Amino acid sequence: MEKLYAKALTQLAHSEGADTKKLVEQLVKELTASGRTKLLPEILRELRVLEAKEAKRAPSVEVAHEKESTEALAEAKKLGIEVSKAHVNHALISGWRARSGGTLIDRSAKRGLIDLYRKVTN
Repeated sequence: MEKLYAKALTQLAHSEGADTKKLVEQLVKELTASGRTKLLPEILRELRVLEAKEAKRAPSVEVAHEKESTEALAEAKKLGIEVSKAHVNHALISGWRARSGGTLIDRSAKRGLIDLYRKVTN
């Protein structure tokens, strides 16, 4: 039940001209009237899960160093992934990685080293 409330609230909040404050007030009012206020923490938990899933699908660009960000953003834009800011990921050795939806474009040295390791060990 809480998943349905969370999905409905998310869809309504993303509709054009939606006022999230009013939506939440109406939800609390409806749950109070029907005696279901105990669902509120579960609905909040589901909203956080949906938000995390949405953030994971959002386009992103990661770079190993800040100085590589402008080049990485330009290259990612050429490949159809448009993001305003690149995030620094210290796990990358050098290069960049871009993600949009289910597509990952990896131009990092870490990927190159992993590929080299696989070739050597096979």
